[in-house]
Amino acid sequence: MHFRTAILIALQCSVLGAAPLLPLHVVESSQMNFGHPLSELVDGDVNPGNGLDMERGQLQEQAIIFATDAPVSAQVFQFTTWHVSKEKGAYPAALEFAVTSDDRPTRAGNWKPLKASLVITDTFPRNPDLVKPIEDTIFMGPGLEHAVLTVRAPNTLTGVTGFRLRLLAVDTGHISGQRVIGRSSNGNCVVNEFQVQPDPLRSSNLALGRPVRASGPVYDGLYPHYLTDGVPASFSHPADNYPALNFHFEVDLGTSRMLDYVVLRSRLDDLAAERLGNYELQLYDDDGTGHPGELRWRARMRQDGSHVPPGGRDVIQAEDGTGESFSGRFLRIVNPTEAPCRPQVGEVEVYPVLHPQIAMVSADGHNIDPEERIPPGIKQLAFALVAGPLDPSPDLLDFRWRRPDITGSSWVECHNGQRVSIACEKAGIYPIEFQARHTDGRWSHQVQSHFFVVPAPWWKSPLRLGVLAISSLVAGTGLAWWISVRRLRRKLGLAQAARAMEQDRLRIARDMHDDIGARLTHMALLADRLKRTQTPTPELLTKLAGEARDTVGALDQIVWAVNPRHDTVGSLADYLCNHATSYLADAGLSCQFEMPQEGREALLPFAIRHPLLMAVKEALQNVVKHAAASRVALSLATTADAIKLTVGDDGKGIDTGVSNPASGDGLGNMAGRLAEIGGTCEIGRSPSGGTLVTLSVPWKPAS
Repeated sequence: MHFRTAILIALQCSVLGAAPLLPLHVVESSQMNFGHPLSELVDGDVNPGNGLDMERGQLQEQAIIFATDAPVSAQVFQFTTWHVSKEKGAYPAALEFAVTSDDRPTRAGNWKPLKASLVITDTFPRNPDLVKPIEDTIFMGPGLEHAVLTVRAPNTLTGVTGFRLRLLAVDTGHISGQRVIGRSSNGNCVVNEFQVQPDPLRSSNLALGRPVRASGPVYDGLYPHYLTDGVPASFSHPADNYPALNFHFEVDLGTSRMLDYVVLRSRLDDLAAERLGNYELQLYDDDGTGHPGELRWRARMRQDGSHVPPGGRDVIQAEDGTGESFSGRFLRIVNPTEAPCRPQVGEVEVYPVLHPQIAMVSADGHNIDPEERIPPGIKQLAFALVAGPLDPSPDLLDFRWRRPDITGSSWVECHNGQRVSIACEKAGIYPIEFQARHTDGRWSHQVQSHFFVVPAPWWKSPLRLGVLAISSLVAGTGLAWWISVRRLRRKLGLAQAARAMEQDRLRIARDMHDDIGARLTHMALLADRLKRTQTPTPELLTKLAGEARDTVGALDQIVWAVNPRHDTVGSLADYLCNHATSYLADAGLSCQFEMPQEGREALLPFAIRHPLLMAVKEALQNVVKHAAASRVALSLATTADAIKLTVGDDGKGIDTGVSNPASGDGLGNMAGRLAEIGGTCEIGRSPSGGTLVTLSVPWKPAS
């Protein structure tokens, strides 16, 4: 009989170590189901009599289509199919996985085949050539009784709404000469189970992808990292001839964590199942150098001679062992016996204690901080549960909560960030218990509590009325005190402002006396010499003219500094740039000036601006007179609490080991000027080998 069938079924969640399986629903069904209910494909049962038997359709391509409850986006999908039957070799000869984003997935829809990046069976690596991916098709060779196939494929389609499993009819050398879909003697194929995981390497499993070290050689091709690759079809065990006692695998979790439970999975086939039995687990702290240190916890498992069944798992918790704490960075799986080739492990999963927390609280529809006091008289509280800051894969976690104060209160499940609400009929304490669920489907053992306190209105509490009266009295007294303090502070502020103005006047007077006065005196002396000279020389006249110009420049500088229109950082920067460029150009030196664009409008008072200006001029004079430089670099920068100016050159430099800023070359003047306003002057080497002068003054920017 030749026919083609398309089956759309519902896929249920299963317990796995990575991201949860996608929930699907039935949207269409073919008229034929080969004598088995379609639900058997997702019931978790992989016994030979369970699933979809295609004996009457083995001569024609078959398609099984799965539809999602909602569009799904993922970078990678991992598919696992079980083909276990009483009929030997009833697994696919060739198959293909495809995805669609159609609103309703159908057989005739738009399908995009996926190209596998990883293909592995339960017999790997014993049969490494059994499966061969070629383009979009996966070919499986003959020779096995059954097969469990795991395929990981990158996905570029967003909003995936369905998956298609195609079983292709190919030439297998069947005695009939016809193309068939399976490897059994009559070309049949059986599908027991179908699972899909989005982004399988995202999980609350700390061990996923972590490095694994073996204490000795392992069996050829069975690499230690198979224990944490997220594929239960791969496994590892020690070499046959290696001493068995105390052989161990060691998983490095990267950091020490409190653990919830550890899962050890066995290999999927039924060969050598006894090798995952009578083993010991050990947890070690980091010794501070990235190596195992103190032994924190240990547990001896399955000493009774039992073993983990094929495809099964052991779940180990703190109470299964002894030690100071069920925590650590390094997990060891140890063989404490002389039995060889143990331990044999398919996958190691380590799940930390989860610490979900209350978020997005609202009282009668008004959002409040979770730590904020709840207003009195509210009727309804709403909140959301989210993952803790250290919880892995927070967006994949689900939660549940209940009211322990209500007898028989049941757990209510919710998603990450989903709002839930409770009624508050009266004032009182409303306790909440909640916990998180790991991505493998198990609930964390950590149950946390939170107490919502709804206060009564103040007019219903005599105690609060008394407190209110006392508070009013205290507030009145405090207000009077505050008003008096405010007046004193205002007077003090005025006095400080007057004192600052007086200090500014003294600085101006000092500069006028020290600088302008000295220059005018020098000019008078030059004029007297001219009077006494019968024929004045050009040099003397030039010197008098230069001194006059310098005096005008110094006076202009003082006038600029006093002018309140220049009380900004940008004005100071512009003045310094113009002065330095002109002054250094006359001396044959190049100049580079740097200042960030932000902060130019910040106010910089005369008391700071003027000393900085004078100090920079001193530094530039020192460069021209003593540095023997060819290039000068100036920079101005501001921070939240200081303003800093640097003057660097490429000259001969200064011996910072013996130099004293208080001596010679104007260094003492610079240090003295800045010390008066709480600043500092540091002299050192510039990156180019010359001198670097750093001027820093405490300052709070103001707009």
